[in-house]
Amino acid sequence: MNGLTNTELVAASSRGDKQAYAELIKRHYKTIFVSCFGTLGNVHDAEDIAQDVLLKGFTEIAALRDGSQFGAWITRIAKNASINLLREKHRMEKTKEQPGEGPGREATHSIDLHRAIQRLPEELRLPLVLYYFDGQSVQKVAERLDASVSNVYQKLRTALKQLHNLLVEQGDVR
Repeated sequence: MNGLTNTELVAASSRGDKQAYAELIKRHYKTIFVSCFGTLGNVHDAEDIAQDVLLKGFTEIAALRDGSQFGAWITRIAKNASINLLREKHRMEKTKEQPGEGPGREATHSIDLHRAIQRLPEELRLPLVLYYFDGQSVQKVAERLDASVSNVYQKLRTALKQLHNLLVEQGDVR
């Protein structure tokens, strides 16, 4: 299976070959997860959405016309699913917010960091997530984002400044 192209694996998966789809998952899971995490800013939600997306991908793979586009197709599904989850959480938070209730301060710090990361614009959040959370080098991030190394450094500096400002605004950092 390792020597097959994505197009061949998609064709086999469309016919119900679970091993072919498992190979596609092996090749694309990290990209899917990072895309989800970049949008959601939360590891647990990103893992959940990535798993849901992979299941959905298997059930809908026959609709994919060009097997060579599997990576872009599944990543787009992941992005949309992540955005939908954010919308759903936002709606739920608005209906549930009540003063005096909520997690302890330690848990709140983690939640505040995740919220602050979510509030960063995507063009800053994605390099931040890839570099600090996924452990990729600046060179690798630059290649993934089709940007120059200096541009990635600039985005990381800007993201950290904005993240700091957001945390100060929330009262978590002085």
